[in-house]
Parts: sequence; structure tokens; C-alpha cells
Amino acid sequence: MIGLWRRFQHDPLGFAKRALYKTVLGPLRYRTADGYDAARYWRDRFTNHGRTLQAVGDEGLSPAENQQMYEDAAKVFGSVCREQAIDCENARVLEIGCGSGFYAQLLHDWGVGDYVGLDITDVFFPELRDRFPAFDFVRRDITADEVADEVEGTFDLVLMIDVVEHIVSDARFASAMEQVRSCLAPGGLFVVSPMVEERPRSMFYQRFWSAQDVVPHFPGYSFGELTPFRHGHMLTVRAPAEAEVLDAA
Repeated sequence: MIGLWRRFQHDPLGFAKRALYKTVLGPLRYRTADGYDAARYWRDRFTNHGRTLQAVGDEGLSPAENQQMYEDAAKVFGSVCREQAIDCENARVLEIGCGSGFYAQLLHDWGVGDYVGLDITDVFFPELRDRFPAFDFVRRDITADEVADEVEGTFDLVLMIDVVEHIVSDARFASAMEQVRSCLAPGGLFVVSPMVEERPRSMFYQRFWSAQDVVPHFPGYSFGELTPFRHGHMLTVRAPAEAEVLDAA
């Protein structure tokens, strides 16, 4: 992760503008009683940046730096999927926060055919539907909406990458985890990142969570070893197999 001093040296004026926006102007524009207006914030950000990784990634990095960061992230995610024996060609996949489609493209290339992408805004949906006509894209807020209202059935793989840190209240975090739990098929896998232990200072649209925050929301589920991922870790959560669920009942 590129440090603040290096960012300042790279682009002093841009750094100052972003700092002013994220500490003063952004909160004035988007803050609400329980956090911030995430749908409006991300719609504006996606519209301003267009289909670039700066829209979904780090606005303080160049397009090339964002591309490298995402390519490194893809390697980690791929390694986790292999370790967890994900059968991409036969798995039903739900991505929470599909953004501009980086992971949709990755999963498509790996042979996934049954995919649903959720996002809080539909700015990128027209292009994504053109690029991936066999995939479904649904506008839902995982922290507030009932996903089952729009998405039928359960999923073998649910991923939430670079989304969880933009959930800023305890209540919304709990709601998101409940929705994930309801979407997982027996034996299904939830992949979430970043998880952090030492939490950096939060901004109005950002709050970091740890694996310990996730665990209480998945009683009876199994948890994999934390895998280093950018400035934190990637966590895997495995739902009980169907036989275990029946035994528990």
C-alpha cells in the first residue's frame, strides 16, 4: 500500500484536493444520521471517473498503479479459490459490489457461467450487460435490502471484495452479514476482504472491520486461515454442509 508521504510527493495538488474533499466537502454532501448516502456517493464517483479502476479502486493512485493493485489482488483471490476447491464451471456465484466488472471478467475467464452481480448503483450495468449477456446484474443495497426479493436461490460462492470497508455502521454491517448468510448454499463459501486488526483512521465513507467482527454473525460456520491481501487479509467462511444443517435441526 502506498503511504501518504509518497502520495503527496507524487501529486501534491491532487493530494490536497482529495484530503479537503474527504474530510470536509464529502461529509457535508453525503453524511446522514446513520453514516452516509452510499448510493449517491458511489453513483457520483462512478459517473465522475467512468470505467476506470480509479472509480472502484484508489483515487490517489494512477491508472497503472490501480491496475497493478487489482492484478495482485486477482492472484490472491485465485489462490484462495484453488485452495478452497471452487469448481468455477459449475458454481453459482454472487458478487456483492460488482462495480465496473473487474471480478466479473475474472470469473468469466475462469469459466463461471452462473453469476449475479449486486451493486448499490446501476451506473455500469448497461455496459456490463453488453459485455456479459449471460450474467445478471441487480441493483440492491446489501446493508438495507432483502436480496431474496430480487435474487432467487442460494449460491456456492459469495464474494465481497473491497466493499465491507464501506459499511460504516454496526447495524448495517449486521444486516449485510445476515443477507450473506441467507444467500449461501449448504457448503457454500463466503470470501470477504479486507479484514484488518489494526484499524486505520476512518473517513465518512470508510470503516475497517476485523475477522472477529464477522465471526459472531456466522454461528456453526467454519473459518479459513487469513490470507494476506493488500493492507489487510482475505477471510473465507464456509457454510455447514446440508447434512450438518439437518443434524443441527
